[in-house]
Amino acid sequence: MSSPSHLPVLKRIGWVLLVVGLLDIGVMVYCIANGIAYSSSLNIFAVAGGVFLIRGSLRAASIIRWLGTFMIAAFASVLAASPLLQPPNLTLTQLRLSPLAAAQALIAFAFFLALLWWLTRELGSPPVLAAQAAAGRKLKSLRLAVAAGIGLAVVLAISVNLVQRTESAAKAISFAKEQLGPGYQYHVSSLSYQSSGASSSVSGVVTAWNEMEVKNVPFQWRD
Repeated sequence: MSSPSHLPVLKRIGWVLLVVGLLDIGVMVYCIANGIAYSSSLNIFAVAGGVFLIRGSLRAASIIRWLGTFMIAAFASVLAASPLLQPPNLTLTQLRLSPLAAAQALIAFAFFLALLWWLTRELGSPPVLAAQAAAGRKLKSLRLAVAAGIGLAVVLAISVNLVQRTESAAKAISFAKEQLGPGYQYHVSSLSYQSSGASSSVSGVVTAWNEMEVKNVPFQWRD
C-alpha cells in the first residue's frame, strides 16, 4: 500500500489552486460587470484541479503536472517567437505608450509562469512519484509535453505569418488605410472566416500605429 506522505503535498497544491481559481473567477466577474476586457487560463480549471488534488487524486496530479509542463513550454516558446507574431516596432510602441498596462501584463505573466513552475516541481517531488509508482500508474512523458508546447508556438507563428500574406489581409489593410490614411503602419492582428450557406463573411481587426498612438480598426465584409 502506498505511503500517505504524498497527501500533504497534494493537499497543499490543491488549496493553492483552489484559492487562485476562486480569486480569478472573482476578478473575471468584476471585469464582466464593469465592461473590462479580461481573459485567463485558470478560473474553473484551477478550482476543479484543486478539488481533485485536495481529495488526493494521483491521476489529477499526473494530468496537472503534464499540463503545467506543456503550458510552460508553450508560453516560453510564444514569448521567444513574439517578433514573428507581431512586428517588434508595434510591441515597442505599445510598451512606450502604455507602460503601466505593460507592467501589469508582465507581472501577471511572471506570476502565472512561477505558479506553473512551482506546481510541476511539487507534483514531481519524490513522495508523489513514489505514490504513483506504488499505485502502478505509468508516468506521462514530460518530453512530449515540452515538444507539444514548442510545436504549438511554431504552428502559431507559421499561421500568423501565412495570414499576413492572404488577399483578405491585404484587403483589410486597404480598408484601414482608407479610414486612417498613410501616416500609420498596419498589421492584421486577427482574421476569421465564417460560412453560412452559400455565403461567407470575413472579420477581424487591423492594428495601426505610429509614434504617437496605437489604434485598432475592426473590419467585416461578406464574400
